[in-house]
Amino acid sequence: MLKLVIAQPPERPLRILCIGAHCDDIEIGAGGSIMRLLAAHPGSEVCWIVCASSPARQAEAESSVRAFCTDAGNVITAIAGLPENVLPQHVTEVRDLFERHARPFQPDIVFCPHRDDLHQDHRLLAEIALQFFRDHPILEYEIVKYDGDLHSPNVYVEIDDALAARKVDLLYEHFPTQHSKTWFDREAFFGLMRLRGIECNARYAEGFHARRVVIG
Repeated sequence: MLKLVIAQPPERPLRILCIGAHCDDIEIGAGGSIMRLLAAHPGSEVCWIVCASSPARQAEAESSVRAFCTDAGNVITAIAGLPENVLPQHVTEVRDLFERHARPFQPDIVFCPHRDDLHQDHRLLAEIALQFFRDHPILEYEIVKYDGDLHSPNVYVEIDDALAARKVDLLYEHFPTQHSKTWFDREAFFGLMRLRGIECNARYAEGFHARRVVIG
């Protein structure tokens, strides 16, 4: 397995764009990887965009972003109040969010949902991200759910035991409104990271789908 290292010129911070349909998507799919990148690249800048939320969930998300991005030099947060599960009916508003926040950010790396995700909200954001960032490295994260739509990743980020535990602890700490959901489960979060770890010869890992990788 080929291992690649993200190397950033020291004179410019790494710029990480995180895109989620719902308030906990980014943290579930890529929380460990984002924390690892921020720890490895002090002073990195983050743009964190969430499309659907309610007042209660927005408060959770804002608190969670601060916790997951403690090592960032600067964090731009845009959490919109669009309704969940019907984002395809709000394409204009979603694209406007990207135009106002994502495109001007000029990211070095993009985290977004998987294009083959069966949840219509997730799938829409992946499609729009791929339209906006054709020349950027995009890592599409995965979220375990009732639909059973997990695929085989082609990119892995190794997560050590402490970071895996911190990710799960932060999820439970910052998203109490989701505790009653059957999919919001410690064993599920650890289990998926353990499975991806086995696949890349590590203890834990997060898996991603990369459509195009250019090695210069």
